[in-house]
Amino acid sequence: MPPSKLDKYLNILEVLVARPQKTDYLSRRLHMDEPVLKRHLAFLVSNGVVEKRRFSDKLTLYAVSERGVAVFKTLRALKYLEKLRDTLPAVEEAREIAAVLSKRSKELKEA
Repeated sequence: MPPSKLDKYLNILEVLVARPQKTDYLSRRLHMDEPVLKRHLAFLVSNGVVEKRRFSDKLTLYAVSERGVAVFKTLRALKYLEKLRDTLPAVEEAREIAAVLSKRSKELKEA
């Protein structure tokens, strides 16, 4: 399943949390075409999550804003909770199977 827009934004933020980056580095690191990446960055900049920092005509870096760090932490926590939610039914099912097997084992020993 291809990553959602939210996943793409989270991946961008994850790279930028470490330190500000140029678009060519982000593009290579995220395996994303540069025009697509620039659209995503423009969205993040327009929402105050990422800052565009120009140092010269040739050097522009993108960095996570304070708001972006908060958004990143929240999104990462939500992804963790989703993963946990998906695993809990499997854990509960394993407990139920273990209980049935244990009960069946006791019945066999008593017989």
